[in-house]
Amino acid sequence: MFLDGNKRVANLIANKEMIRCGQGIIAVPVEKIGEYFTKLIKYYETNEMDSIKTWIYHNCIDGI
Repeated sequence: MFLDGNKRVANLIANKEMIRCGQGIIAVPVEKIGEYFTKLIKYYETNEMDSIKTWIYHNCIDGI
């Protein structure tokens, strides 16, 4: 089902740090997965992270 664990491990570590700092967790809402993948691909292609960072901040941080 999964080819590798890099994204899952990165998500686990990011959330560990978010929790450690009292900032909630990063969780992409199911209804926004397509938009997230589009932003992620653009980041991979351009190495420009401002757009995806802002999008994650406004759409994916839960529990704060």
